[in-house]
Amino acid sequence: MSTRRIGYVLKRFPRLSETFVASELIELERQGERLTVFAVSRPDEAVRHEFVDELRAPVVYLPNRPLRQPVRVARALVRALRGDARGWLRAARWCLWPPRRKGLRRLLQATVLRDEMERARIDHVHAHFATAAARLANLAWRMGGPGYSVTAHAKDIYHEEVRVEHLRDKLEPARFVAAVSEAGRNHLDSLLGLNGRLAVVPNSVDLRRLGPARAVSGEPGLVLTVARLVEKKGLHDLVEACALLQRRPTAAALQLEVVGDGPLRAELRAAAERLGVNARFLGPLAQEDVLHRYRRAAVYCLPCVVAGSGDRDGLPTSVLEAMALGVPVVTTAVSGLPEAVIDGETGLLVPQHDPEALAAAIERLLTDRELAGRLSARARRHVEERFALERSAARLRALFPEAA
Repeated sequence: MSTRRIGYVLKRFPRLSETFVASELIELERQGERLTVFAVSRPDEAVRHEFVDELRAPVVYLPNRPLRQPVRVARALVRALRGDARGWLRAARWCLWPPRRKGLRRLLQATVLRDEMERARIDHVHAHFATAAARLANLAWRMGGPGYSVTAHAKDIYHEEVRVEHLRDKLEPARFVAAVSEAGRNHLDSLLGLNGRLAVVPNSVDLRRLGPARAVSGEPGLVLTVARLVEKKGLHDLVEACALLQRRPTAAALQLEVVGDGPLRAELRAAAERLGVNARFLGPLAQEDVLHRYRRAAVYCLPCVVAGSGDRDGLPTSVLEAMALGVPVVTTAVSGLPEAVIDGETGLLVPQHDPEALAAAIERLLTDRELAGRLSARARRHVEERFALERSAARLRALFPEAA
């Protein structure tokens, strides 16, 4: 058991679409870390992953609306001013100029975070996403709280609304910044440099939870995707590719299953109906149910794109899950995906925004099951060697500073 105490700062926890965060926490505990989770809010989601119950760490919820918890905030403020008044005032000046309501809310949340971390005797704090969580960790540090680090993912570094000066304010003082792919690390390096304090801790999957690769090849014609239904997932291209495929004799029995929810759900369903695609939109599912869907699929497809906003995926967990479970994968060469899906070796890559190429790749895997099996076997080995959660967690642990 490690002597240090690590705090995790998150905007929401536990979140259905962020299995990688809960999995990482559980694995860190397995490897001996003592953790406390600090989250701004609970997601308002009807579905919850059962495996999250394995986490033993306490979860402390910060005040989402600080003025509704005046006593808690006031006590934290008094202790912050007694502990490091100059630090708190520096943080306040940064938050409150120019005056804005969001700045006041973040200041008060960070004040409570600093207080809660002191009470939990946190030695180091780690934030997921270079957005609100990183800002709170940064403010608490300015107030005299512990040093911090950040894992940056995708939207938090690629979106057109990301301002480099704000990103620098949050990440420059961090002990280290981890990217989930080499592509993400290179992008951050081009923006900030950070003097060698950039590391790659790959997005990864828990092979113990997933179990061995499946022994059968899936149901003929069943194409699966698991994603938030947003632009960067490229699902309009997938629906169009399936429409093209259904016109070909080799894919007459094709069926598309879409797991997940998001703002494009109604639009994607309407497109599937208009194009005559045999599609089922299953909505959000717990991971235990998603694993059952992987085992039935003949092909897994996630044709990610760079969205109009500049947003893109870092390295989607669902692609790694499919690879680990022996489902042949078709995806695009966007961001970190080519690091996992090596074209012709561990899956098939096609250009983004190209439904014709996507249809051809899916058809190839549906009709050439020898190829599909060969790619799947190599994909499992690739995940074991580079994207196993046990390895990524150990790499992250090595970056955390020892207790003072």
